[in-house]
Parts: sequence; structure tokens; C-alpha cells
Amino acid sequence: MHELILMRHAEALPAAIDAEDFGRPLSDAGRAAAARAARALARGAAIDRLLYSPARRTTETATIVAAELLLPAALVEAVPELYLATPLRIRAAVARRHGGARTLLVVGHNPSLSELGGELDQKHKQGHLATAAFWRLPLAADVWRELVHS
Repeated sequence: MHELILMRHAEALPAAIDAEDFGRPLSDAGRAAAARAARALARGAAIDRLLYSPARRTTETATIVAAELLLPAALVEAVPELYLATPLRIRAAVARRHGGARTLLVVGHNPSLSELGGELDQKHKQGHLATAAFWRLPLAADVWRELVHS
């Protein structure tokens, strides 16, 4: 059994006037929530690889999570196509960058993460990931093969 974990970045500061969305940092509350989420992730199956959007808020979230999980830098990768990705683009990124992981964590953005979760697992069909929340999606071998060979 493989597992895909979809995690939304933690709470970010609002965009300043004339500032780009890409550079929004985490708020203090967001950093604390990311640390709590990381501790919760640590109580589950070991994560083999972490892919994240290179936006500042996802980078900060992924950095906090990777540190808590003691993931070596070689297993943590910024994936440019995850920024503002559709569910299809997330699937494509997972297919290209999974690196043979059995448990893969993707830190990204809504609404696409929630939409992908609903596509892969019916119990998340109408769900919505809150900031710093994650869904663990155990995937049968055939579903995983389809995902990584998209």
C-alpha cells in the first residue's frame, strides 16, 4: 500500500498592496500551526519524500515539516509546477518526482489539493483542506500505479 499525503500550507500574512502572492510569508499563527501539523504527521507512517510549491508560504511550511520529521534535504524538493497547479498538474508532478516513495507528502495550495483529494478518495469529495491541514490517502497498488504513470 502506498500513501499520498496532501497538505495545505499554513496561514500566511495577507498580501500587501501591490505585492505578489508568491512572496507571502507565514504568520506567527501559521508557523505554530505548521509545527503542530508536523508533529501530527510524525505520529503516522514515515514519509519518504516531500514535494512542495516554491511559494514562500509553502516553502516555510515544508521547511518546518521537514525539520520536525528529520527528513534529509535530498528527500525534500521544491517543484515549480505545484504553484497554482490544477489537480492534473499535481498528478503530473507526482508522476515525475515521486522518486519511488511509498509515502509521499505534497505541500501546496487550495483549491487544487482539495479537488485532487476528492478525486482520489470519495470521503474527501466535498471536503476542503484548511490551512496547515493534511489528508492521508492510502492508495491501492492499482491507483498508485495510475497516479505515478499519468
